[in-house]
Amino acid sequence: MNRRLALIAVIFANLFLANLARAEGPVMIVDDPALLAALDAKGFGFAGIFGVDGKGDLKTLYDKAPAYHRIVETIAGDVAALRAEMKAGGRPLYEVTDGNVGRIIDMRWLKTDAARFRLVGVVNRLDRRDFAEIRGDGGCGEVRFIYRLAYSFKKNGKVLASRLPFNFNAIYSAAPDADGGCVGVAGRWTPQLDETVDIGWLIGGPLEKAGLSFKQLELNAQVVRFPSGQETEFGGQAAYLMRIFGIDGETVSEKPLENTPDVALLSENAA
Repeated sequence: MNRRLALIAVIFANLFLANLARAEGPVMIVDDPALLAALDAKGFGFAGIFGVDGKGDLKTLYDKAPAYHRIVETIAGDVAALRAEMKAGGRPLYEVTDGNVGRIIDMRWLKTDAARFRLVGVVNRLDRRDFAEIRGDGGCGEVRFIYRLAYSFKKNGKVLASRLPFNFNAIYSAAPDADGGCVGVAGRWTPQLDETVDIGWLIGGPLEKAGLSFKQLELNAQVVRFPSGQETEFGGQAAYLMRIFGIDGETVSEKPLENTPDVALLSENAA
């Protein structure tokens, strides 16, 4: 009898804990590699932002997507300017080196068939609704798709593959409910007791494309790295490039970074 009661107690305890896990709240981040790979294959890949179908390698994207091409050229201009500035200050930079010197991103990575931007995370940012209201955008916050530069190629019979600290963040606005509210939108991020967070649940629920509209593409990339042997006071040093791009078909625009003072506007009012 005691064994039977103990077994029943264990079953109820497990059910209780399972319900607690379900009741913890909405899904805030999707970072499971299998789920992300499935999303990538189901139309949420980086190339889809530019309306390009296929395997998504960056040579194809550079050749076929004028907007991506323009973004790469903008980044190349930024990198070249930074390189010239560093060189003028006595710190030359090199794409490839085994020496104890500064390294700079090799721009060929952004237009080679050996590389692509892989989906590495999806983030629920419905908490950004307040920012949308301030700007008069409406909507119910944002959904963010994070892509990281990855490469894979063969050399001397071996496959060399890795990722680089070069990321794009595709921002989508979440459309409001039919009544203009956000209760339903927020609710879609919380699985019910009989639901599992799988590819079907995601693309049929919180990531349903009809409820998402592209807003902008944000860049956060490490483009320069100084080794610790050269920057001994800092244990190494890195420089990051940050930009925000608006994309409308083949047209690319540059947007200001958030939390960046508008110098021109501030200068108009000395007070």
